Amino acid sequence: MEPVVVEVKSILKQGLSLFSHMMQTVNALKPGQTLIVKSTFQPRPLISQMRRRGYTVTQEKIGRILVTTFTAGQDVGQNPSQEGRSSSEPVVIQGAETFLDNRELVPPEPMQRTLAKLEELPAGSVLVIHNDRVPVFLLSELDDQGYPYETQALDDGSAIVRILKTH
Repeated sequence: MEPVVVEVKSILKQGLSLFSHMMQTVNALKPGQTLIVKSTFQPRPLISQMRRRGYTVTQEKIGRILVTTFTAGQDVGQNPSQEGRSSSEPVVIQGAETFLDNRELVPPEPMQRTLAKLEELPAGSVLVIHNDRVPVFLLSELDDQGYPYETQALDDGSAIVRILKTH
């Protein structure tokens, strides 16, 4: 099966939302299909998403271009629309919900508000945030802190993120 190759520069030239475009591409991958991303920077949020989905990641620097290859593991394709979870431990994002509207705020305020609100909530709660865009730096922080989450990129470029307070 042919790999899917994405040149980040062409996406940016088109003015598209990079993260949303990449998630659409990832969701369209066939089971066992490899994704190759060519960029001039480290795609950390994408790497986090793909590892949670069971992909292995290899990187090679060719001149100024970083080629990141995502190869499907055994568990890939079992539930590709569920983001923010380990492929070996499915987590259901449900519980009492608290909503936080972060639209029209200037970074880093949305991330700071989200993390502060998450600290206030009891374990088992779900924090639902609405941001102007997919909060890629927040997603990396949630990964680092071990909070499961789901993201939904909306047609207007904004995003809904549901975060389970586990600890």
